[in-house]
Amino acid sequence: MTKNSLLAGFLAFFLLPLMTSGSDIPDFENLPYIENMTPSQMHRIMAEAKAAAFDRSRAIEKSLRDISYTHAQTDFDVKFYRIELAVSAPDSTIYGNVGTTAEALVNNLDTVVLDFDATLTIDSVYLQDGTRLDYLHSGMTVTVGLERAYQSGETFSFTIRYHGTPTSGFYQGFFFRYRGGVPAIYTLSEPYMARSWWPCKDRPDDKADSIDIIVTCDTALFCASNGNLTDTLRNGDGTWTFYYAVRYPITTYLFSLSISKFTIWKDWYHYSPTDSMVIINHPYTDQYTASVTGWGITPYALEVLSGLFGEYPFINEKYGHANFGWGGGMEHQTVTSMISNWFGYYEPVVVHELAHQWWGDMITCNNWHEIWLNEGFASYSEALYYEVKNGRNYYHSYMDQMDYADTGAIYRYDTTNSDAIFDLIVYDKGAWFLHMLRHIVGDSTFFEILRAYYDSPYKYGDVTSAQFLEICETVSGMDLDYFFQDWLYGQLRPNYLWSYMNELDPSDGKYWTFFMINQVQVSQPQVFRMPIDLRFTYSPGDTSTTVVFHDTRKRIYIFKNDQGPSDIVLDPNKWILRNATKTTWAYNLIPFPLNSGQQYQPFSDTIVARGGTGFHKFTLKSGTFPAGLTLDTLSGIISGTPHDYGTFNFNIRANDQYSSYKDSADYTLTVAPVAGLAGDADNNGAVNILDITFLLGYLYKSGAAPPVKALADPNRSCDISVLDITYLISLLYKDGPDPLIGCVP
Repeated sequence: MTKNSLLAGFLAFFLLPLMTSGSDIPDFENLPYIENMTPSQMHRIMAEAKAAAFDRSRAIEKSLRDISYTHAQTDFDVKFYRIELAVSAPDSTIYGNVGTTAEALVNNLDTVVLDFDATLTIDSVYLQDGTRLDYLHSGMTVTVGLERAYQSGETFSFTIRYHGTPTSGFYQGFFFRYRGGVPAIYTLSEPYMARSWWPCKDRPDDKADSIDIIVTCDTALFCASNGNLTDTLRNGDGTWTFYYAVRYPITTYLFSLSISKFTIWKDWYHYSPTDSMVIINHPYTDQYTASVTGWGITPYALEVLSGLFGEYPFINEKYGHANFGWGGGMEHQTVTSMISNWFGYYEPVVVHELAHQWWGDMITCNNWHEIWLNEGFASYSEALYYEVKNGRNYYHSYMDQMDYADTGAIYRYDTTNSDAIFDLIVYDKGAWFLHMLRHIVGDSTFFEILRAYYDSPYKYGDVTSAQFLEICETVSGMDLDYFFQDWLYGQLRPNYLWSYMNELDPSDGKYWTFFMINQVQVSQPQVFRMPIDLRFTYSPGDTSTTVVFHDTRKRIYIFKNDQGPSDIVLDPNKWILRNATKTTWAYNLIPFPLNSGQQYQPFSDTIVARGGTGFHKFTLKSGTFPAGLTLDTLSGIISGTPHDYGTFNFNIRANDQYSSYKDSADYTLTVAPVAGLAGDADNNGAVNILDITFLLGYLYKSGAAPPVKALADPNRSCDISVLDITYLISLLYKDGPDPLIGCVP
């Protein structure tokens, strides 16, 4: 089987029909290893797994679309959950007591709405003293009537007691399965499915400051969960209870359980000469050897990522892994869940899920539109890990294997469909976004940005792309809004056509180099604004790199050097997600800036075209010249004496007379107003007898010409003659009319 067909077969398992509760886990362990799997293929498996896992039915999806974020949950802030669950494998039932402590954010708060699937039965809602509260449980929410109205800043608590079997199906949030006859119970809640098995405020923008997790199960099984295991208690009835404490903020979809028979082993991350953190791994009993090999890289990976980003963010608790029955990995806080086949021990997967502890768990996307802030960062962290481990060339090779060419925006406009949220684009193009950002701001600044992000006010909280942009701009001192706008919200990528030519300048023996870049994509944006590296090669080993900021559809960049390059390459190290095609120089206008002009002074400059047969015809396509200037259609010379002043914008078209080549370009001509006094023929700042003497000398004694002809033509006849002398005599000695500048032909 080929690599691609094998991948297709693997993904087909994620689209299996719904399974009944309690059935065996699909036999993922026997799937063959995919040799030389690219990062993009790996991310596709992750994306497909998440998208399938969290759309357990279209009915649920429609409910989420109808009610998600529409009910009033912004009027309170969750501080603490106490989650007490008894799990019965034989009858696939959970019995829960979930306490919620929250702070009112508005005055007169007397009802709160939590997310909770009405498939499960609420037995009661009560206060700590046993007082019962009214509630309404319908669809995917429970509305609780508080015992009184709370004012902003006050704290309230209540507990919901419930039981039932979470909705059966392959795509649910709480799974009762068997593996070789042994219960394999696990949870999977991203993005919306925590509500399917426990009552909570199921949205990423409100983390509980801490949670207590108390889970009771059969003594033959072990429960892996978040945070520190502080105690276990044998109940004497064939069950035992696990007590976990999470003392870092945590969002609902990152709370997890994995309950089965495990062969638990520990490792250690030594983060200082005297301190270490435990790494606790929970593989299924027959997966011990594979897990030691695969998960054994974790201490080194923790060291690498901590060195890049900042210390592992849950250092006072733990890190580790637990096998579960789904076909991928899930970054549950402090205890990543992993499929129990080769994919769950595959080094890039291990690194990806570990990186989520920083990007996704410590700092969580504020909403599901911005899931790239989780997945793009984790995917890019794989490349950074391999850069440290294997060097810069390997890093670039790794990024090349995440090349993303499909349509869609990194920002996910539709969040009612998990297929849309967990699209491959947020993994691969999200990683490329960071790769490009790194080059724009420079290596040292980029890692300063990551450190600042790590230490930002969003640490252990949630963040938006706009807030991440603000950090990037503050640290770099650069305007990066254009980059975020084009790449997060735009489609596809730039398609560059480029060519160049060299030309000797006989006036100084140096070479002009004209480099043309044209973006020809038809998607939006039609212009990606980007700094682009150009590498000039003059001879073997003699190269230089310059950067141009390309922010138009087409532009020709002009360089002058002692020698003409033998080759030029656009973006040689591929820091831009792009298509780039070198073409033969054909026919282009060269955008030399036009000289500035002076009103009523002679002007001449030339429009330059290169390529084709060398015989051109120039046409004013749009805009206007100042009066007095004309364009020679064969030479391209703009000449004359401008009568107007100001800034004049126009477009010139050039046609090659003996081929179909043509080009057009925009030009700007600035004409400054004439400076001086009308009648001041000698231009000394005053109109007096000396100006009459100056004109007499000029007209009759071969004297110097007037410095500014328009000033020496007070009668505005467009010619300097004895009549101008007569005009000045009348002005100075007979109270004649004041002269004006500008002739009237």
